[in-house]
Amino acid sequence: MRIPELSHLQFLVLAQLIAADRTGREIRAGLKPYRVRQSGPAFYQMMARLEKAGLVSGWYTQEVIDGQIIKERNYGVTADGRRAWRESLRFYERAMEAAAASSEQQDGEEGLAHA
Repeated sequence: MRIPELSHLQFLVLAQLIAADRTGREIRAGLKPYRVRQSGPAFYQMMARLEKAGLVSGWYTQEVIDGQIIKERNYGVTADGRRAWRESLRFYERAMEAAAASSEQQDGEEGLAHA
């Protein structure tokens, strides 16, 4: 079993983008339940690396709010990003299955020791 190419943080970001395209602000808000604390610059640097790797695509949209032009970065997952996310998901699923099997085996051995 090969270690996934994605970090846990990248995995969480891609999971959000698989559901739907999102703004950077929406992605950052979606990371809060996982207690991810990352500054804005660090977050956008990570997103730039994901773009460079071809895992996400990014574009700007503009809105006028109270006479101010607001530019917002939007992101979507690419086919390569979906592939990398699925491979990582399979890795974690297999790791969980192996851990559960190992735990069951240990429980069985402890039962025999007490018999």
